[in-house]
Amino acid sequence: MRAVLQRVKQASVHVDGKLVSSIGPGILALVGITHEDAPEQVDTIVKRILTTKLWPEGATIGGDCVIAPQESRSWRTSVTELGAEILCVSQFTLYAKMKGTKPDFHLAMGGDKAQSCYNDFLAKLRDVYVADKIKDGQFGAMMDVSLVNDGPVTIIIDTSEKK
Repeated sequence: MRAVLQRVKQASVHVDGKLVSSIGPGILALVGITHEDAPEQVDTIVKRILTTKLWPEGATIGGDCVIAPQESRSWRTSVTELGAEILCVSQFTLYAKMKGTKPDFHLAMGGDKAQSCYNDFLAKLRDVYVADKIKDGQFGAMMDVSLVNDGPVTIIIDTSEKK
């Protein structure tokens, strides 16, 4: 599995002009699933998303923003320690391989199987963290994803890479 984590001040997903989900301060996680993924990869990516330190030491949520002490050390606080929200968006294009100028998606897991794996991923996140802090888009839909980057901070996590 592969996830692109973006630290955001806010993010939302619309489908056909209708709001599907939105979050305040937290993480927008674009999640790709490859045909080789199994429950072990779900466990690994969930753990990494929840424990990656993206905020400074002492950061807290104040209203609709993250507040951090002026003299704090960077990269000391995870989404769980902050108590922030996570908006997950399935994105098979994370497994694109270029063939000349055209993307090829043969490494991405196919439709129904990918949706089942993605649902397992969401269930695990909700089970391990706080269920109502996990939001998601609409699997397989053309989505309008809006976000306000915080930093910007963007981290790529791939379960096939060694720690």
